[in-house]
Amino acid sequence: MSQPEQWQMKKELNLAHIITTVTLLVSGILYLSDLDKRITTNTQELSHLKQIRNEDQKRIEKRLDSIDKKLDTLLSSKARVN
Repeated sequence: MSQPEQWQMKKELNLAHIITTVTLLVSGILYLSDLDKRITTNTQELSHLKQIRNEDQKRIEKRLDSIDKKLDTLLSSKARVN
């Protein structure tokens, strides 16, 4: 029987491996940079939507107050007639 082969390590650099590694690193950095921009944009949009929601809520409350006053006036005038 022959002895099992031992591990061997070559001391050479393959240009394809270097190019692939650099490409992956650059792609990862660009992806994370784009991701950061999208997160910032979404945060700004969310803040804007909250502001619009608050304004709509105030507008609805004013409208409901107006309807409530009109109903009170209607009910009080009906009560006077009867």
